Amino acid sequence: MWIAKFKIWHKNCLLRPRCIKYQITDLVYLINSWKEKNKFYYTELHILQGTEENKKKFIKDLKKEKSIQKIEQKGNYIFTLNEESLEKQYYTPVFDPKIIQVKPVAQRSDGYEDWEIASWDRETLMKITEVPVFEVEIKSVKETKLSEIFFPHIFPKLSPKQKEAIELAVKSGYYNYPRKIDLEKMAQIKKVKRQTFQENLRRAEKKIIPFLTESLN
Repeated sequence: MWIAKFKIWHKNCLLRPRCIKYQITDLVYLINSWKEKNKFYYTELHILQGTEENKKKFIKDLKKEKSIQKIEQKGNYIFTLNEESLEKQYYTPVFDPKIIQVKPVAQRSDGYEDWEIASWDRETLMKITEVPVFEVEIKSVKETKLSEIFFPHIFPKLSPKQKEAIELAVKSGYYNYPRKIDLEKMAQIKKVKRQTFQENLRRAEKKIIPFLTESLN
């Protein structure tokens, strides 16, 4: 199996300006694409990371996008159906069924995208670099065994404060070894007492960890 990691500046991405504006990281799973009646359609799954207030602003703004025909939300997940002119078929390589999405595409709040994809065929992966609206930095392309793969699952329902706490912990390196941040610092970032932040984080962990254990089994 071939695995490639790319850092991409997507010139005309409809998500990028919104992610920058609202300081959102959008984890995108590319589901499918097709042609119908002289139009190019594609479906995506979005998982947003950021404050609850900014997520709501992001979604409200996204609904104004003319190319988005349908949008549905299920908990932390947002599904979108996009309709584009046939000239946008240059996106077809990213929906190639030969591609396995090892991780969701991370549309970062600084405007760049992180891609990690796999295929039995190296050439299939390299076609991503030929998409005309992509400026691609190749981080790595190597042949290796596929050790992990992303499958979207519906996570346990967390309160807004719990989601913010665990997202900040992950993003800030709280679960790294050694840890890059402590509870006191994260509480300061969220402008709450240490005990309050710790309670929100622990409640989130209590819900998520059993779910992950069940998924592993």
